Amino acid sequence: MEILYLLPGAFFAPVIHEWVKAVTSHLQGDPTPRNKGFLTANPLTFVEPIGFIMMLIFGGFGWGQPVPTASLYYKNRRRGVLVTYVTPIAANLMLGVVSVMVLSLLDNGPINPFMWVLFYFAQCNIFLALFNLIPVHPLGMSKIIHLFVRPEALVKLNHYEKPMQVILILALVFRLVQMIFNPVWEFVLRTAWLT
Repeated sequence: MEILYLLPGAFFAPVIHEWVKAVTSHLQGDPTPRNKGFLTANPLTFVEPIGFIMMLIFGGFGWGQPVPTASLYYKNRRRGVLVTYVTPIAANLMLGVVSVMVLSLLDNGPINPFMWVLFYFAQCNIFLALFNLIPVHPLGMSKIIHLFVRPEALVKLNHYEKPMQVILILALVFRLVQMIFNPVWEFVLRTAWLT
């Protein structure tokens, strides 16, 4: 039954993340998201099957179909990349916090299925935001890190990209990522709970 409650969050959290990235890049002059069909209201465009399955298995740690962007169109490349990859993280974080606040306002009677859906929607958004802070390609922080490292360090990062992805998957499988981020999730629950 838990997986049914998790489905909306696992589906929509990555969709929202990638859609916000597409819109943010587009608003900065990048035609790539529109040209590649990502400036759309169709949520299925943003679903990546393996990332969706990961969201279901790991309760919020997964990904959507990565939206292609081209930073050469930004007036200020560094600021543009920063805004393009920070904004979706902030959107997921905000949605997660607002969902917890709404849930806290509804917590005055018996727990119903909608409350469970809202709980997992909040969890998926918070965990997806936190997941994108890990500096492993193709997650958001990996793009941001590239703005601040020297070229020789960038070569090393690119060289270790695949092993780092394998380590990240293993960390998910063995619940190490969850152990690190669960205290943050609990902190959000405590601080955003209004009653």
